[in-house]
Amino acid sequence: MEPSDQITNQEKKIKELEQGLNDLRQGLTLVRDYYRDLEPVSREQDAIEAVDEQVTRQLIDEDIEFEGIWKFHEDALVPDPLARVPLGEMYGAFVRYCEKNGRSVVDQDAFEFVFERLENPKPELSRGEWIGYRLRTDRG
Repeated sequence: MEPSDQITNQEKKIKELEQGLNDLRQGLTLVRDYYRDLEPVSREQDAIEAVDEQVTRQLIDEDIEFEGIWKFHEDALVPDPLARVPLGEMYGAFVRYCEKNGRSVVDQDAFEFVFERLENPKPELSRGEWIGYRLRTDRG
């Protein structure tokens, strides 16, 4: 092989290597751009997950509160269409029931809001008294 052919071959190899290096640089630029575009999406996804977690936690807390009121309704009350229990006495019985059974106590407004919407039978609120239930005396 003549020296001029060797130089030509080396020049071709150098050009191929330069082209390969150029292709790698372009690929690296594409990868950088791709990750730069992903960064805000990732932050947005983290924010969405945080909001979802907070909403889910609130729903679970509300379910736990409702379940406590429902269990009080089932365990500590007796349906009686003629019975009347003052608001404070009913809420006090609810608080004692929750403390005795390891349930979360909700404030009186939340208790009354949920309790008033229970059914079978539906309690009535009139002049500071709950009508339709009496407190069970054997437990509660």
